[in-house]
Amino acid sequence: MPRYMSNQNLRASLDLFGLPTKNLLDEAQRLDIDTAILSDDSDHQISALDFGRLFIAMVRRSQIAAGVSEESLDDILALSSYRVMFVYMIHARTLRECLARAASYFTRFEAEKRSFSLETTGDTTRWVFNLGVIDSDASPTIGDFGMDELRWLPGLPGRMLALYLWHRQASWLIGNYIDLVGVHFDCAPHGSANAYSDSFAAPVYFNADWCGMEFNSRYLDSPLVQTEAALDKMLSTFPGELIEADELASSVSARVRGLIGTDFSKPMPSLEDVAIRLLTTSTTLHRRLRDEGTSFQKLKDQCRRDAAIQLLRDENNSGTAVAEYLGFSDPSAFFRAFKKWTGLTPQQFRSRKA
Repeated sequence: MPRYMSNQNLRASLDLFGLPTKNLLDEAQRLDIDTAILSDDSDHQISALDFGRLFIAMVRRSQIAAGVSEESLDDILALSSYRVMFVYMIHARTLRECLARAASYFTRFEAEKRSFSLETTGDTTRWVFNLGVIDSDASPTIGDFGMDELRWLPGLPGRMLALYLWHRQASWLIGNYIDLVGVHFDCAPHGSANAYSDSFAAPVYFNADWCGMEFNSRYLDSPLVQTEAALDKMLSTFPGELIEADELASSVSARVRGLIGTDFSKPMPSLEDVAIRLLTTSTTLHRRLRDEGTSFQKLKDQCRRDAAIQLLRDENNSGTAVAEYLGFSDPSAFFRAFKKWTGLTPQQFRSRKA
């Protein structure tokens, strides 16, 4: 089920670019996105996928406005400091190690050494963002969107976007929505505070003496379930796929799919493993999946199917290698399974792709 953003949150996010409204309208028209969503009095909503497409388009616009040539833009985006950081993060074993890597990366490479840290007391962890004194009137400039170095966007909008995206990023990495206990901002709100609570599905506190999020410490020991291929796919529609991570909060089957993940170089978790990580029993998990019209086996097959399709798009991966990676002891068993999933053999799939 696609996720949606309200007009208010859409405009707040895109206004960070500081580009003329005409640029937004031009890009929306080019992408066949209904421009009515961009009007000030609109009550329309935009899908997460379309928001991601529009966000990426505005990033490209901001780079060109900053003097980057269109010819070199793809290379800059592909080799940006952010992608390098995410690749460094994704090879960590747990979320705790992953966030520690990100924090050290920011400390080393962010211009003013501003970063974040984890402070754990018992069952509660504070994810503290050390972003310096806030200038409530500050607005982003074109230079703030450069991809050659790490930056934090200024003001409350920049803080909100940072916390929102890092929360979704962490949830995506472990394939499990991180339920927040509270969100704290070291400044006053702009307008109604309700919109902020809706964005985080948690209480939001303003004029606090720190900036960051609180959550149960158990999430820190969660293993990462994503691969570099999944990372590239996520970045290609950033931040659309992260917004869709909200679905993990309400759908048990989405949470199970997330926990199975796409990295089959590791042993696939059992029903019991997944139940433990969701703080439930195998019997209850089985019943809740049945209520959603699915089963653990079906979800495993869906994850294998998605991974197989992704791997077979690369001509360097043989069918036998893909079968072995997905845990099939016999390649012929994989070929039969793939045809059952897609209606095509791996060879037919590749022929159609060509």
